[in-house]
Amino acid sequence: AKSSHYGDSSPFGAHCRSTHDEPSQRRGHGHSHSHNQISETEEQEHFQQVCRSYQQYATFHQTKEQGIQHRTYQLLLKSPYGDVSRNVNTPTIRSILPPALQPQSSGNAQYEKQQQLFYEATIRNQFFLDSILKYSGVETSQQVLRSVRSKNSHGNSGNNLSSIEWVTEEQISKVDSVLKSVARDWSDEGKVERGVVYDRIVDALEKYLPLSNGNDTNISDGNAAIKNDLNGPPRVAVPGSGLGRLAWEIFTRGYSTQGSDFSLPMLLASDFILNGSQDDNNGNFRRFAISPWLAETRNVMSFAHRIRPVFVPDVDPNSASRNMEQHRSYPPEFTMLAGEFLSVYSHYLPENQSCQQGCQSSKFHAVACSFFLDTAPSLPHYLLTIYHMLEDGGLLINFGPLMYHWSGHGTLLPSDMSPNTDANVRSNNHMSEKYQKRNAYLDSRYLSNIDYTWEEVRHMIIQCGFEILDEDTHISAPYTSDVEAMMKVFYDCVFLVAKKKVSA
Repeated sequence: AKSSHYGDSSPFGAHCRSTHDEPSQRRGHGHSHSHNQISETEEQEHFQQVCRSYQQYATFHQTKEQGIQHRTYQLLLKSPYGDVSRNVNTPTIRSILPPALQPQSSGNAQYEKQQQLFYEATIRNQFFLDSILKYSGVETSQQVLRSVRSKNSHGNSGNNLSSIEWVTEEQISKVDSVLKSVARDWSDEGKVERGVVYDRIVDALEKYLPLSNGNDTNISDGNAAIKNDLNGPPRVAVPGSGLGRLAWEIFTRGYSTQGSDFSLPMLLASDFILNGSQDDNNGNFRRFAISPWLAETRNVMSFAHRIRPVFVPDVDPNSASRNMEQHRSYPPEFTMLAGEFLSVYSHYLPENQSCQQGCQSSKFHAVACSFFLDTAPSLPHYLLTIYHMLEDGGLLINFGPLMYHWSGHGTLLPSDMSPNTDANVRSNNHMSEKYQKRNAYLDSRYLSNIDYTWEEVRHMIIQCGFEILDEDTHISAPYTSDVEAMMKVFYDCVFLVAKKKVSA
């Protein structure tokens, strides 16, 4: 497929550009980057932090497991009946614990086997993450360890790892989320879950923006038409595209598709899945075994379920490109952008347009949102941007809940109030000094977020200038849920198709 590669600017800095120094040698789906208002130094630091979280994944989880072993040992040690009882028929802590959970037991084959299986699962995940790092031109976990040990040996420090700059548990949890999202988007096991969402969105595209067998591609009621041979296939934006499966599915149907996301951990993985899973030796795509539920310790039915592998990707991501290039005179494009939504697309807003003809010609014929709208720190800004991104007659297709990612912090409390606070709030002046001081550590997006009901969101969509074509509510949809777990996350979602009214 025709594609663009990493551009000259990136919200994540020159590090991303350096991984694609020779874009002409890269095949597959393009990734580009957009400016965001952070310094180059901050970009570099963020990138290095994300790479360290990838590199340190296995070490973190192996160390966490050692902590559990220590707690079990302490349980046995501190219990008055840890090992023996005066009555041989009385149960003890040791006698009731499964053998696989008992450390410090000489010759305990079950314990040793479980520990070995856990270790292999961490290495399985680390190998996949290292493959992503290697593809991106970054040191793998093993290269980092060899470098550290080499430096330590010169300083007679042995294997001391104190010189490593360790990431936080929260940062490792983001890598865990990446692995779950990879399983959701690119494994057979995730097919049912993603089908609930993606199939509805793709079906709506094909219903309201069908690709004809001839040269004409029409929005179903004829309000907009595009000549395939002149302008190419309809253009669809997929903001918040994560691991890229929805964008890829839309692309395989023949639409020019542009995904985008702000999460660098997700972007590194999606770039690798879409572009780096090709085996250069024989032309086949590579599949990886990962254990996405390894980090879960609650609501687990069995240890085997926790470490079980899934295989990714389940399809060859490059197969669609090859087929389209062979059978279409004007194949669709597939690109991915890195950046915050408003930063990437705010140039479509009227106040930011310095051109008329060029900007109009690059607008989209549909914006497909999956679990995206509630990620907005300011939903009205997102809706207005989507409206201006679209051609007249263009479609907004939305599926998702209203979880509101920037909710739950920065609430005004009674203790924040002062005699003038109420008047200041009503007159849009600053909040009290107490409020500002108490919330100084928060990202400013928490302080701008407003949680809207669906009725309020629906009202704003109509007021923007959309006509609602289709709407369904209370659609039960899981999200990165382990099918074998004792607890699963389900949302009652809203599905909406709205058409931008033709300008007068």
